[in-house]
Amino acid sequence: MSYTLTKTNGNILTTVDEASLNVTTSLTFVGRNYSGYGSVIDQNFVYLLENFCNLIPPINPVQGQLWFDFGSRQLNVNYDGKDFKAVAYLSTASIQPASLNAGDLWWNGTQLAICDGVTYDTIIGPPANAQSWTYDTANYLNTNLLYNTNPVPVMVIASSIDANSTQNLNSIPAFVPAAGTDLADADFGGGIVKGITLAGTDINGSSIASGYYFWGTASESLSSNTKLLEASDNNNYYVTFASTTTGSLPLYSTSTFYFNPSTNVLNVTATAAYYADLAERYAADTSYEVGTVVVIGGEKEITITNTVGDMAVAGVISQNPAYMMNSGAGDDQTHPYVALKGRVLCKVTGSIKKGSSLVTSSTPGYAQKYSGMEHARAIFAVALQDFEGSQGVIEVKI
Repeated sequence: MSYTLTKTNGNILTTVDEASLNVTTSLTFVGRNYSGYGSVIDQNFVYLLENFCNLIPPINPVQGQLWFDFGSRQLNVNYDGKDFKAVAYLSTASIQPASLNAGDLWWNGTQLAICDGVTYDTIIGPPANAQSWTYDTANYLNTNLLYNTNPVPVMVIASSIDANSTQNLNSIPAFVPAAGTDLADADFGGGIVKGITLAGTDINGSSIASGYYFWGTASESLSSNTKLLEASDNNNYYVTFASTTTGSLPLYSTSTFYFNPSTNVLNVTATAAYYADLAERYAADTSYEVGTVVVIGGEKEITITNTVGDMAVAGVISQNPAYMMNSGAGDDQTHPYVALKGRVLCKVTGSIKKGSSLVTSSTPGYAQKYSGMEHARAIFAVALQDFEGSQGVIEVKI
């Protein structure tokens, strides 16, 4: 008797026939009643123990599989079920590592660098001239200004843009450095505010007079005019589009794409979606896996099917709905999306041919081929794939 292996996400990996060896993946799966299975299983353990250590990647990999490249001495991970990517190696040595694999990282004690395959010259950060100080406001602030009655330590992180120092403060109110301190001497005598403050700021943190582009006061931050739309507002507001993803971004709109607050309707001529089904959230009596066939009934709105040809069939639990109706009703645990129309994965049992009509079965959550004995109104889907076996998952059209 054959058995089916599934991945962690519930998708079918392969079916292992009785008294046979299955080499669908990099490991060999042993069927029931296969003679001499011990050596096969032990060999699988060796492959897993050494992460398929070899000069070439293992054949038939699965997503998430590890492979140790013996040549580069580097661990790799399969990211898409086909190809492997190297896992970056992080060195904390005091001198540059001898390994020059592109993507490797090196922390030299003060900065993090990434290898381009030749050198570690590309620095990720922090900047070489970054500094930080803790200022005791009792000693470093003018006594007639802020904090003069309740001094507290102030952490200041300093960096630079070109030749102009900036200061980044950790969410504290504005203050003015005392005369003769490092901050005051660095042209911050006019005051420092929360956020980013450039040299040459005034008492309010403004750098307009200095000609710098960024400053710390909220009234002078980069902003745009905004307005909260009211439900009673019976006007059309047009959605804008950018003509490019980089550089200057001219905005455009069209008369066929707009939103009306009073009707709460978004108007478009046509829409397109990457996924392939229309689904709606329904209250379920428990959490169900993707592909489970459900019917109207149970303690909530839907429950799992367990009757052949049930005409109360609601649909199939969807994995990635293209159109999500009633989306605010709950989450995937309490109110899963039930596919009502389109292409979805569906649990099936028994022999099925592509094009077969499907009805509910006595196996909980599974569909079966329409035999003609059930009422025609019980048909809820058409198989898009052949299936031979006890139980599995195929694509169907609802």
